[in-house]
Amino acid sequence: MASNPSASRPAGQSRQIPLQELLKVLEGSGLRIRTHGPTPELALLSPGLYDPTAELESLPGGILLGIGLDPAEPRTAAVVEEAAGAGFAAVVVKAASQAAASQEGLEELAAAADRAGIALLVVEDGVSWRQLDGLLESAVGTLAEANSSLVPLGVGDLFALANAIAAMVGGATTIENLQEQILAYSTLPGQPIDEDRRSGILGRQVPYLPENAGQYAAVFRAQGAVHIEGVGDAMDRLAIAVRAGTQPLGSIWVVDAEGSFDAEAKRALESAADIAALHMLRARSSYDLARQQRAELLRRLLESDSDSQLVAEQLALGRQGPFAVVAFQAEVVPGSEEIALARVLDLVTTQCEAYRQGTQCVMIGTTIYALFTQAQPAALPQIGTLARRLIERAAASLRLELRVALGTPVAAVSEISRSKYDADLVLLMLADGGASGGAGSAGAASSRIAGAGSAGAASGGAAYASAEELRSRLTLLELAALFRSKPRLMAPAAAAMLEHDARSGTDYAKTLRTYLAFSCDSAKTAQALSLHQNTLRYRLRRMEEIFGIDPSQPDDMLVLWLSLAVQELGGAGPAHILLDHPTG
Repeated sequence: MASNPSASRPAGQSRQIPLQELLKVLEGSGLRIRTHGPTPELALLSPGLYDPTAELESLPGGILLGIGLDPAEPRTAAVVEEAAGAGFAAVVVKAASQAAASQEGLEELAAAADRAGIALLVVEDGVSWRQLDGLLESAVGTLAEANSSLVPLGVGDLFALANAIAAMVGGATTIENLQEQILAYSTLPGQPIDEDRRSGILGRQVPYLPENAGQYAAVFRAQGAVHIEGVGDAMDRLAIAVRAGTQPLGSIWVVDAEGSFDAEAKRALESAADIAALHMLRARSSYDLARQQRAELLRRLLESDSDSQLVAEQLALGRQGPFAVVAFQAEVVPGSEEIALARVLDLVTTQCEAYRQGTQCVMIGTTIYALFTQAQPAALPQIGTLARRLIERAAASLRLELRVALGTPVAAVSEISRSKYDADLVLLMLADGGASGGAGSAGAASSRIAGAGSAGAASGGAAYASAEELRSRLTLLELAALFRSKPRLMAPAAAAMLEHDARSGTDYAKTLRTYLAFSCDSAKTAQALSLHQNTLRYRLRRMEEIFGIDPSQPDDMLVLWLSLAVQELGGAGPAHILLDHPTG
């Protein structure tokens, strides 16, 4: 058996990097770690290739690509052990299949790798070995440059690639990133272009057209090149998504002036997309890598307060409090989530960082969070204005509805996760339209949500709200979670009343809750419930008789009202899921 490592060694070959740093660069490429031991240090070397016909060569700190190795076969474990003995830091195999036997084989192989002291990496079956080799080579080169004083490779080579594609496929070519910014374009003479291409090149940005969303969705759904028909005066295009494994990086568009591109043109464009992925991945500069590292630190700070002080120091937050977290969530069309969220993240990051130096943004799941420093009370209206401006710009430029929630300002870095938690709750209430709009404080809170900030909310619901505006409702929601966890706090009369209503079809709970919400004003209560006052008085008397309520005891009535109010909130909307599993 032999590895056949490339002789080329990128700049910084004497340095080593943690395996996790490489995996961060290749996040979304389909490569993941399966072993559970300490992650090794990698040498900044080209990957080695497994060859079953030759002796294994030593490559200390390198990565061995286990081409043809089946995790379920016993000989694969022997190869892994031999690679560890030859100094390799990691070996890569394919998952082979999702069959139970294959998964058991992967677990056994991972255990063997742990015993041998080598990392086992698994790559998805859909990623070709040729592309994985190129991705690893490019990522190692990027990390070498990021850890040296050399200037990272720019995107200039993409212009040469665009010209090469234009020559091979036969049409004017543009290479774009996920934000539809034009990174490079071909300049071969004599190739027809249309106004869309001309204006895109001049502005280095694809012009917005109503058909864009559907066209990009079709391109990113497809596994290969697709034909896109021109709309109006626009010419047809042959387009393909550029991916690093499963991670989208951008797209390539070739003008098909006569609509004559055949299968050979598609194959040529598909080959070019693999090359473009290597260029675009390698074009990630040390700035991009540092940004990724900051995003990971910010994610830890937002989700946990266990090591907040240490993380805050690494983010250079210092004593810039008070802090406030703003959460952004977009309504995206199914099938175009990746590209839409990438555009929203770019918009939010650009605007928030421009608003105040030191503001940092990260996307967790489908929600984007911005951490604002120096969030004194006087600055909160300005943050609200920024939020409304972003809602308007997302609607105008991206055609997306954006909901924005401002969390509670906090004084210490250890409380930042609490601000995020409150922002998440407000987002849930915005998405839920204020949850249940019952009488009293719950209904009033719902009304405040409905009018909290309608800019950009085409559906009529609110698009912006702050935790301070909805403090009473947040308090009631948390009390609802507390009552769920401690049922003994529930007033016995409230539990009996709710059970009686459910069993008999009566409406005592709503009647009493409304009566107490209107400060025991029978006229207003009767009007709100569309009842005659005599009917209301009869119901109140019956409640005293059936449930033993004594209106002359204010403490008892307060607990009774609170029990009914939080019971109503507890089952309304999705907020209880977050409340039952708080992060702060």
